[in-house]
Amino acid sequence: MKNVKKIVIYAVVAIAVIGAIVGVRKFTAAKKNVTTAVSVSKTAVEVQDVKVVDKNSGDTYKATMEAHQQGIITSKVSAKVVSVSIENGQYVNTGDTIATLDDQDIQNNIKSAQAQLQTYQTQLNSSQAALEKYKINVDDAQRNYDRQKALFDQKAISQTDIEAAEKTLNSAKADYNSGLASIETAKANIASQSVTISNYQDNLKNTSIKAPISGVISDKSLIIGQMASQGSTLAKINDISSVNATIQVPQEKINTIKIGQAATVKVDGNDTEYNGIVQNIDLSADTSARVFNCKIKIDNSDKTLFPGVFAKVELISGEKAEMVTVPINALVGSEGNYSVFINDNGKAKKQKVTIGETDENNVEITSGVQNGDKVICSNTGSLQDGDEIDVVS
Repeated sequence: MKNVKKIVIYAVVAIAVIGAIVGVRKFTAAKKNVTTAVSVSKTAVEVQDVKVVDKNSGDTYKATMEAHQQGIITSKVSAKVVSVSIENGQYVNTGDTIATLDDQDIQNNIKSAQAQLQTYQTQLNSSQAALEKYKINVDDAQRNYDRQKALFDQKAISQTDIEAAEKTLNSAKADYNSGLASIETAKANIASQSVTISNYQDNLKNTSIKAPISGVISDKSLIIGQMASQGSTLAKINDISSVNATIQVPQEKINTIKIGQAATVKVDGNDTEYNGIVQNIDLSADTSARVFNCKIKIDNSDKTLFPGVFAKVELISGEKAEMVTVPINALVGSEGNYSVFINDNGKAKKQKVTIGETDENNVEITSGVQNGDKVICSNTGSLQDGDEIDVVS
């Protein structure tokens, strides 16, 4: 139903204008007949029966709209911002460039690291060439030792000779082992430097900051020339393909709400009614307020709803409730002090009422009238309590 204030105020103003016209006519007629005998005049009115209609029963809650999901845009490197491609409220797609950072230092680091990698590769090649020589020396020393050992066993040479052969063999083996260690060191240096270069190349890619999801930009803090620190939040992206209306349900009501339950949502300042369903119910209540947060999911493919706005959510229980209604043009008075006139055996009886929801034609009466009452729907602006009336079709 539409906003009570707007519909009711328009109706009451119209009724007041009509009443004023009728009053002038009455005054003119009375003036013309001032010399005639006084007679009781009746006001012609239209009358309608009070109606009782069914409505969906459910509770109404205040809500705040939230994005379906939110992406945080951060910088993965520390560098100066050189360009910015977004503004708050702008819609972006996944992978769109948000900003670019100065990459000169990273480019220099990559060149330096690649030069160092080449040095390590040269060292590896040199160590591998040296190792081949060390292997030949070890083989020669081993053969010489074996011959000397055979002669020594035959007592053909002295102890000094065999010890000299053994020393030469051990020295050759030490050189070979040292060569092996040099190769392993060179390989480790190459592997480490390759990782360093890969990291620099990743950093180079990260100087172009991309949108992680599609959505609307908010909380932008990017300025050309500023230093973007690693991990700092530069903006947020709100996915509004659907939105959630978050309500707080008291603990005594939480058992009446189910996942998938239908709901209607009205946004402040917007007469459109949106359909939604209960998407999520928190498992635990807020420890201070004892309320449960519930999210109502609303399709927003036309992107007419935005995060942060206030709304009212009516949860539909599926049960029906009765509602007393009268035509909206039967109302007189102002907000908080509404009345209707009832046909009381040919007289206008003024009855104070309280109202509920309205639509274009009818208003819910929560107290003051009952089913079967006949309410006056025309010329109410000129009526007084107790006036004689003439009911017309």
